Amino acid sequence: MQRQGRPIRLHRSDLRGRTIRKAPSPLSRRCLLSGTLAAACTALAVGSRSIAGAPVGVIRLLRVTPSGYDGMAPGPPLQVRRGEELRIRLFNDLPEPTAVHWHGVRLANAMDGAPPLTQSSIASGESFEYRIIAPDAGTYFYHPPYEIQDSGQMRRHLYGALIVAETEPVDVDRDQTLIFAAPRGPDSTTNSPPRDDAPVKVNGAASFDIHARPNDRLRLRLINATDSRIFGLRIAGLRTFVMATDGEPAEPFVAREGHLLLGPGNRIDVFIDCALAPGDIAPILIDGGDADVPIARIVCDAAAASRAAPRDEPQALPPNPLPERMNFAAAFRFDAAIGRPAPRQAGHGIAPLFTVKRNRTIVLGVSNPTPENRFIHLHGHHFRLLDIHDDGWKPFWLDTLPIAPGGNARIAFVADNLGKWLIDGLTGETDALTWFEVA
Repeated sequence: MQRQGRPIRLHRSDLRGRTIRKAPSPLSRRCLLSGTLAAACTALAVGSRSIAGAPVGVIRLLRVTPSGYDGMAPGPPLQVRRGEELRIRLFNDLPEPTAVHWHGVRLANAMDGAPPLTQSSIASGESFEYRIIAPDAGTYFYHPPYEIQDSGQMRRHLYGALIVAETEPVDVDRDQTLIFAAPRGPDSTTNSPPRDDAPVKVNGAASFDIHARPNDRLRLRLINATDSRIFGLRIAGLRTFVMATDGEPAEPFVAREGHLLLGPGNRIDVFIDCALAPGDIAPILIDGGDADVPIARIVCDAAAASRAAPRDEPQALPPNPLPERMNFAAAFRFDAAIGRPAPRQAGHGIAPLFTVKRNRTIVLGVSNPTPENRFIHLHGHHFRLLDIHDDGWKPFWLDTLPIAPGGNARIAFVADNLGKWLIDGLTGETDALTWFEVA
């Protein structure tokens, strides 16, 4: 078992039975991207190269303040190559405890940023060093854990992108991250409920322009960094190829009419070819209820085309080391309802929901009896969304799943990562932990 890390006190100056193969379903693509709530059924770590241009072996210092990580909103983008180590020393300049969760990364348990399971909270004025090796290339992000004492931290500018690059360059002309959030000011009441009418911003601004030359291929990494919002996006006028979901590569397909759906914590990578005339624009719109609201634009610059004709349809991104099969005959099965996952001991859910041996297949059924849109986020693993009537699965991986009021879902994953792992969103409480153990 991984040993728990402890804050470093520093001065302020200083997973045998029948095997089921994956069963691709063409309906799953529509389920993911139709724009309905049913559609909502719809890595820091890694060797020691460099981050943001830093020399090999250097620890990246990251300071959390009331106005954001390093005083920025969103926080500074962090980047590392798959399989390499990323070292981050976090200094807490908040007046309350904090930690950092590396959302979607299948990392070592001690570095998951989930107090008190994996570490102690980082007290004000203290620091903690995160050392992570990400096995998967993809789009991830970092933020305070949802269960942290101040549940409002994510709504107060505390989030940032984490990009784990493929070991070989991907053939695109521009790689752009778009983080969608609805932050409130640092003086927000920490226990106040999130507002669904707060304006969504992109990269901290009300609008954002993405410049491209004719026939350029863009990779857009879309991150929903809100802690409660489900929203639709539409990229108007250009073919949008979905390349990855929640960081994991998918078989490329075209989003119908450019519609995408992002639940809290979801990420989608898309490729878009700039088939525009110089000076034209393609708006990126967010579902505003009564009408779509422009939030970003792809702007075709008045420049020479990058190539004589657009590229062919994209090939799949390089695969990550995720299981191709799951042993459903010997699977451990567990059902839970949001708001009442299982009887728990007093003291913030100290007892685990279940304990399993490493490499066992888990089938988890989740229902949402509440009148609100909810979601679950699985730490340390990615899962497949199962079909309703059998154990066939949808052809994409997720780590975060929105569930509509009165809805239910079944997910499956191989518990191949040792440690104590949270399942965010099951309790319906910000100060209770719901977790399982892989031993």
